[in-house]
Amino acid sequence: MKHIIYNIAIAAALTLTAAGCDKDGDTIYAAGAPEAQLDGKTTDIVLDKDNLDALALTIYWADNGEITLSDPRVAAANDAVTNVIQFAADAEFGTTVDETMASGTCERQYTCKELNSLLSRLGYEGNVKAPVYIRVKSSLGDNVAPTYSNTLTVNVTPYKIDMTIGFYLNASQEDTGSILYSPESNGIYTGFIGAGGWENWWLREGDSTIWGNDGVTGTAFVMGNSNTGDEVWNFWYPGLAGCYYTVVNTQINEWSALLIPALTLGGDLSGEMTFERKSNQWVYTFNAASAGTINITISGTGKQYNAATGTDDAAAIDTPVSFAGDANSLTWGNSGSIAVNIPAAGETTLVLDLNDPRAYTVYASAGAPEPQPTIYPRLYLSGVYGDWTFDWYVNLYDEDNLNYGAALPVNSEWGYRIYTEVDNWGDYYSMVDGGNAYEGQLVYAGEGNVAAPDPGFYLFDISLGSLSYKLTSITKVSYSGLNDDWSLTEMTPTEQPGVYTAHVVKSANTPWGVKIILNDNWDLYFGGNGTPGQLALYQNGFEGDNDLENGEYILTVDLAHCTYSYSK
Repeated sequence: MKHIIYNIAIAAALTLTAAGCDKDGDTIYAAGAPEAQLDGKTTDIVLDKDNLDALALTIYWADNGEITLSDPRVAAANDAVTNVIQFAADAEFGTTVDETMASGTCERQYTCKELNSLLSRLGYEGNVKAPVYIRVKSSLGDNVAPTYSNTLTVNVTPYKIDMTIGFYLNASQEDTGSILYSPESNGIYTGFIGAGGWENWWLREGDSTIWGNDGVTGTAFVMGNSNTGDEVWNFWYPGLAGCYYTVVNTQINEWSALLIPALTLGGDLSGEMTFERKSNQWVYTFNAASAGTINITISGTGKQYNAATGTDDAAAIDTPVSFAGDANSLTWGNSGSIAVNIPAAGETTLVLDLNDPRAYTVYASAGAPEPQPTIYPRLYLSGVYGDWTFDWYVNLYDEDNLNYGAALPVNSEWGYRIYTEVDNWGDYYSMVDGGNAYEGQLVYAGEGNVAAPDPGFYLFDISLGSLSYKLTSITKVSYSGLNDDWSLTEMTPTEQPGVYTAHVVKSANTPWGVKIILNDNWDLYFGGNGTPGQLALYQNGFEGDNDLENGEYILTVDLAHCTYSYSK
């Protein structure tokens, strides 16, 4: 690609204005300044999508932030002028993309990615050379007409950006394979996401802009992006897991989530479909009388969350939902009959596939759907602390990966086994040969037990998804986040294994909840699971104090049974 640097020398350009007075009748004026002059080369720029971080354009100007006044006895303000770089697709600057420069800033560099994104916002076509018009607007106060530099014209060839696709990223900004769709390339993206409760995520546009929450407490559905320089947090869904029709509107900087708890079939079929979150599909199994075509309707009532409701379940708005149209390209939000081909008589599965927002589909296939793994809310560690009972357990904290966790006391001579149900001694997991007391692999119904570590208090992290386990010795338990104070305060262990207490003073709001931090390690923590009084491993902070009056309380956490409480 070609790199060029434009030298733009801009003199201060200020109109006369009243600035102050010594006494009635005296007026002090800001001195005028000559019009700004831009100079630069005219070499064409060709932007390269394979070198996104390469420097494409540099502009700079003389500092015009100082003004002079007609009365020398009055001090002039430093950095009084506001400079705005303006880009436009036409010489009249009918529509501009503006960037305000910080006081004292005299230079701006643009990478290929940044300049291409800017051109995309102005509607430039990819791989087509076209002129871009650049000028600087200088202003002194809201009531003073701005002055403009002369215009610099440069021919630029942007690379093509697909602004129809918004990429759904996880909390670590990694691509998940899910997308939202903007058919008009207008910055309004829609689609269905099978989301977990309080799931964190980001959206990346085709021009590499990453969108999240605006970083302001109490504005869960208000957006900010990576280009502003302001603090931006990840998006988060409400606390209920399920199917969400998601709309991200970059035009108004807001997004919304419409939870669909159920879909009902009508017409030639009658019943309730089941949502499979991992596959992002709704399914319904029935016995078809014969091959051929059936006509069905699909409808329900959703719960709308948006900037007005926040994530408050009680405030969510009841909203009718439905599908219609062709089975290979369904329309969302319309009601009507849908013709579906039935391949054969017998057991049949109807599938509503919501993975591709460019074309939602519904189809029927012979046979029953593949069985989904059983999701147990708890796993029981019999033998881990004394007798072989079902008193000690770990709770599910990651449904997608079947991960379980809790902090448990250990005092075991023969080790332990991991059971899926109380008093069901036949379904269990034990240690694969080669494992040890602190980490290893699991096998279903294997011989022997999981080896036990030395007596003590341990964090258990067990996964049936990866058939693995890991233990971490716990030496310290602290709380953080109360009153929006994120320092660590150590808690006191009690005689009851896993139970810790702390004397706390409620004095302010706790917008992000409280977290329980282990071993002063922010990677080891408990938060809430969405149910008041219950803890879960690796979740957002738990609530419970915001409804309390200011005052002194005892915070009690039971990390073995995953509970918390406040008491006087």
